[in-house]
Amino acid sequence: NRDEYARLKADFISEMRHLSKLRHPCITTVMGAVIHRKSEPMLVMEYMDHGSLYDLLHNESMIVDGELVLPILKDITQGVRFLHAANPQVIHGDLKSANVLVDSKFRAKVADFGLSQKKRVGATGTPLWMAPELLRGESENTSASDVYSFGIILYEVYSRKDPYAGEDHLEVLKLVCDPKVNKRPPVPKGCPAKVAALMTDCLVEAPDARPTFEELDLRLKRLDVENVDPTMQNFSMQRKKKEQRAARNEELLYEVFPQHVAEALRDGRKVEAESFDCVTVFFSDIVGYTTISSKLHPRKVSDMLDRLYLKFDELSTEHDVFKIETIGDAYICVTNLAHDQADHAARIARFSIDAMQASNTTLIDQEDPSLGYVKIRVGFHSGPIVADVVGSRSPKYTLFGDTVNTASRMESHSLPLRIQCSDRSAELIMAQDPSVKLLSRGKIAIKGKGEMQTYWV
Repeated sequence: NRDEYARLKADFISEMRHLSKLRHPCITTVMGAVIHRKSEPMLVMEYMDHGSLYDLLHNESMIVDGELVLPILKDITQGVRFLHAANPQVIHGDLKSANVLVDSKFRAKVADFGLSQKKRVGATGTPLWMAPELLRGESENTSASDVYSFGIILYEVYSRKDPYAGEDHLEVLKLVCDPKVNKRPPVPKGCPAKVAALMTDCLVEAPDARPTFEELDLRLKRLDVENVDPTMQNFSMQRKKKEQRAARNEELLYEVFPQHVAEALRDGRKVEAESFDCVTVFFSDIVGYTTISSKLHPRKVSDMLDRLYLKFDELSTEHDVFKIETIGDAYICVTNLAHDQADHAARIARFSIDAMQASNTTLIDQEDPSLGYVKIRVGFHSGPIVADVVGSRSPKYTLFGDTVNTASRMESHSLPLRIQCSDRSAELIMAQDPSVKLLSRGKIAIKGKGEMQTYWV
């Protein structure tokens, strides 16, 4: 009836407000709720890039090794430990791999927690993950029943299958409930001994005999990658994994260095400094970056830069422009360096135009559109440079010469939403691609250079 619905709605809103105040790196943040009379209430939680742990486990192309598994298991135990220690205590009530979400860095966060309202509106968890005392109706959900569900998650992780796959689920549940039979999923092949012991302890019949999440957290902290690495993979799988890692490392090397430099570093050869007669160097920075940084949380500033420079990186690939580095809000790239490019100045001009358009569609803060879009200024110059790898630890590919300084000055003396180039670059653009429109700015005073003739692109 309406009174009952109103009471449930009020109780749900109250609990949602409580859950939204819970903050921990290993639980998903509750952003809000959707309440509709004709459907069950839904919590709105933060977006997680890789979906659920269930999705990862059932993705055959994903290699699940100790380096992936151990941080995820630790994240789950720490997240639920936090919920159980909250005041008032929060019982998850539906712990399973589908309710563990994974972010872009493959860190896990527990989701869909908080049982009290779910139970009142009819949801009681997922039967194959539920402890026997719940299935028999002897108990409400408790911290011990969450521990049992974690034991089933351990089976999921090491089998990469649903529990009791291929069996009659109704018959399975009867045997799980029967203390004389005490049916449980078998320890998966290849599950390390210490993880198998954890799983077995979580799935014991007596709730009081199960470890707490505090104990599970401490036990996992004593393990290392080798203790949790699945051993069922055969030699060819291990070799495939190593080859994939090597390929990823080599691909990253080619992203950071020109091919001939990457190959020299890979082979342990010394990289000699190289001189280039004429390249075009691009600089951009964000207008008002200092003000933005002072007003936004550092994470939001980092997110803004990441969103912007992902777009720039895609454009650099599209235009075949070699990225040198980003320094704070500055983006630096060059043409006619990694390989010969007869249209290097015009190529940078076209890249600059697209980069400007990309920045104009990038929100400063996605949660506060009123702050508007990122504004950049751009400058570039063409001339000779020397390129070399500096350092042996985290080696850095760096450009040297007055051309770099002049390109930086073109940017710093540009204007918001404008692209400025030197007269040398302008001459090259006119010869390389007359379709690129240029407008003389006249002579302006450039710090350290005196008066220079410059152009707007």
